[in-house]
Amino acid sequence: MAWRRVWLTLLARAIGLQATPDNAEEKLTALARQHQAIFVLDGLEDLFQEFSSNHRQQRALRALLTGCTEWLRSLRGRPLGLVVFVRRDLVLNAIQQNTNQFFARHQAYELRWNRTEALRLVAWVCEQADVLRSSREVAIRNASEDFLIKLLFDVWGQKLGLPNSREARSEAWFFAALSDFNLQIQARDIVSFLSVAAEYSAADKNVARWRDRLLIPTAMRQALPECSRDKIADISQENPPVGTLFQDLQRLPRDSRKIPFTLETVKVSPSDARLLEANGVLFRDDDQYWIPEIYRHGLGFGLSGTGRSRMLAIAKSIRGRGGSD
Repeated sequence: MAWRRVWLTLLARAIGLQATPDNAEEKLTALARQHQAIFVLDGLEDLFQEFSSNHRQQRALRALLTGCTEWLRSLRGRPLGLVVFVRRDLVLNAIQQNTNQFFARHQAYELRWNRTEALRLVAWVCEQADVLRSSREVAIRNASEDFLIKLLFDVWGQKLGLPNSREARSEAWFFAALSDFNLQIQARDIVSFLSVAAEYSAADKNVARWRDRLLIPTAMRQALPECSRDKIADISQENPPVGTLFQDLQRLPRDSRKIPFTLETVKVSPSDARLLEANGVLFRDDDQYWIPEIYRHGLGFGLSGTGRSRMLAIAKSIRGRGGSD
């Protein structure tokens, strides 16, 4: 109740009311009788940088995400709305009961890039660079996934090898390489990957062999570790709790940095593991844990003997869970 009143006070003051925790509810109720308003909150991750361990911060977040919304819904006609931009890991730490119910209720508002949107970004960048040789039948902004896949054959070929090879399809490898275990793929990772892969392709001595594409397979593979290191640095700056765990993992002896692993092997507590899982960095398979490619290289983890084939199976299973083939 105390934290809810604090948040309601901030909302009231944001609209110009002289409110205190003692009268904020009364002030907002009076406002709601005559006006409509939508309050928008952003930047919570900057305010609550110890959310994974600080119970006070967790209670404050829980009051905002559940207490304030319930109070606003109690107003007749619901004239006041609240939009909160918040990361998934903050929600998981703040709402530890009925978490799935909370996510299900707000699923329609989840900000997530899908495969088609990611391919559109790739095509748009390549269009700006004037490297798409194929004539376009439709605008990239409205293109279907199948059309984009074929359009991008000019960029990275049909497969990560010759067309009749047993290598992975280029777009499938692209998603597996850059997506985390929450099926999230970020625009900056896409642009960074294209830039680095293009540099490596231009410098490769065998570039003449791949006249059907701009980015050659070896360059794409070489670009991933560099992009992974950049991502580790970016996430560490934006999400200090996760960044601290990244540092702990990078300090492990090289022999311990093998996938799959147990929490005991890498000295990670169950609570820290949940934080990494919430951010798509870990996936639990029985009692073993896996790290996606976009994080694995930057953290310096290698794959055990049978790890690569199992990693592919896990990645396919996760994509199937998310509705992607």
